[in-house]
Amino acid sequence: MAARTSVPDAASVLIAGGGTAGHLIPGLAVADALTAGGWPAERIHFVGSKRGMDAQLVPAAGFGLTTLSGRGLTARRVNLTNVAAAASLAWATLRGIALVRKRRPAAVLSLGGYAALPATVGAVVWRVPLVIAEQNAVASATNRLVGRFARAAAVPVNGTGLHREVVTGNPVRPEVTEAAHESSSARERLGWPASATSIAVFGGSLGSRRINTALWSALPSLRNRDGVFVYHVVGRRDWEKRPPDPAPRDDGATVREWYRAVPFDEHLPVALAAADLVICRAGASTVAELSVLGTPAVLVPLPIATDDHQRRNAEALVSAGQARVVPDADLDATRLLAEIESMSTAVNRAGAETGGSSTFGRPDSARRVARLVIQHSTAVPEGVERPAEPAEPAEGTV
Repeated sequence: MAARTSVPDAASVLIAGGGTAGHLIPGLAVADALTAGGWPAERIHFVGSKRGMDAQLVPAAGFGLTTLSGRGLTARRVNLTNVAAAASLAWATLRGIALVRKRRPAAVLSLGGYAALPATVGAVVWRVPLVIAEQNAVASATNRLVGRFARAAAVPVNGTGLHREVVTGNPVRPEVTEAAHESSSARERLGWPASATSIAVFGGSLGSRRINTALWSALPSLRNRDGVFVYHVVGRRDWEKRPPDPAPRDDGATVREWYRAVPFDEHLPVALAAADLVICRAGASTVAELSVLGTPAVLVPLPIATDDHQRRNAEALVSAGQARVVPDADLDATRLLAEIESMSTAVNRAGAETGGSSTFGRPDSARRVARLVIQHSTAVPEGVERPAEPAEPAEGTV
């Protein structure tokens, strides 16, 4: 405890961004890695969005939080909604600049997205060392805007378009690394059939209408397929619209023995670790978690994702032999059944003990990003070891 009281005011870190779980969870993982390395939690402060999950998740994790107004633009056109959003974001940016001037942190970590812009611009204005953490294979607009000013950009793969890329992998929540180490017992914990081929299907917290509809249409064919178990996270948006539960199997097996549907799963990494195959979208956090767990996947990228970044995310697992991609427009019951059949023989579990088959996400990604933050900070707390400056801090891995 003595080390905490002797920390100089300058030895603090601002983590800029949030608004969505995809941006916020990697930031929390990095914050946890910093504290594990000796950086006091009271010297780590988040600057996020009033509109997102920040107010629930950040204080619960033990870190300080300032929320600012602002929202992302809905489309690249001029309308009243975008004018109001731009005005709100401009005001938030002024507040972010003032906040950075007041706190004068040792470093700012930008998570990307509209919520990261205010404090990130503040870091540029006041020449505070800036480190970027990009979650996707294609850099966000915010990170592209300020990327030239960053000391380093932590990325999941090379080629995001940012300057000074350092391939760290996308940080994942601690539950994922825990699930990776306990994958052999995950199925028993969940009460899934021990000998069945287990398929986990989900589309995010709200759900995916395309994936849900394809699966619902395929259930009659899957119903009597021997040795198949389907775990379906429908999503809150479609939960009340789901069709009636399918009938029991002809062999007398109850519905629950071969198909289980839930609206949401707070502990989804356990299900992903237990599954033999996952069918889902290709958001950055999802791809990183699958990479760490090594579970084979059929990925259906969201076609309206900015800069088609979900397709680029999916390519990381495809190139590692861990996944296949199905375009959103091509997914129906017939294609879904065909992919299940082909994936069951074409792709094997990569193995959590090897850290998965792709570097998009790694068990130690959060530590790697934290190392970059410490390396470029102007000051570090007593007891925190600063990594040596690399000879060539541009592209590479840490």
